[in-house]
Amino acid sequence: MLDHLLRKLGYVPTSSPGLVPTSATGAPALHQLHAAGFRRGDAEVDALCAWHEDGDIFHYAIGRDDWAPLAVAGFCLSDNDECRAWLDEALRARVWLTHEMLAAWHGANRPVLYGCGVKLEQSGPKLQALAPGVGHEQEIAPLIRATEMAELFALTWKRHHLASPFRKLGNSVAYNALGLHHTLRLASQTNEHALERVVEWLALWFEARGLKVDRVEKTVYLPGYQALFYRSDAQMWP
Repeated sequence: MLDHLLRKLGYVPTSSPGLVPTSATGAPALHQLHAAGFRRGDAEVDALCAWHEDGDIFHYAIGRDDWAPLAVAGFCLSDNDECRAWLDEALRARVWLTHEMLAAWHGANRPVLYGCGVKLEQSGPKLQALAPGVGHEQEIAPLIRATEMAELFALTWKRHHLASPFRKLGNSVAYNALGLHHTLRLASQTNEHALERVVEWLALWFEARGLKVDRVEKTVYLPGYQALFYRSDAQMWP
């Protein structure tokens, strides 16, 4: 039943899930060139990617085939160019992807990812609304519109992952004293907790529309999604 619903939404399962997608020349697609070196059993995960170390090399995976990271799906709920720009920014900051590899990954996943939440909302089951002031967050989260969930997720992610505009942070005694002030520490902790809650709401939102969510790997089942694999030298780490 789930596959039937997803096919109606335009998600087509990969015909040969055990094979690495290939380009027109027969070579592996650019975004999956490094698939063979990734050991999922050794990886740590968060809502954006999975990673593990192998000597001086770091290996990354953005989801796995047919399973998109919740953060990736969250940024693509609506067909919003700015949200996708924020997704690209997050991926480059985390994984140092080249423009060409990122473009190849987007091209392969455009039919599956772009506007995925709006498609589900249009063709999925109709959910019963709650009366104002009634229900807990777990009951309320699935009821908001796809564009609203997209906004909540994107803004909360951005607040938590806001990057400094300065290449070097201050390191004076006075700066370090203020940088550790309890008000700044509490603000950082609040943003981290808020993102954890919104990722959980996002998972509930997908589940309410019949999609499977892997809470351990923090991914959502979107047949046809192609993972991105990347490896980098540990010396690139700051």
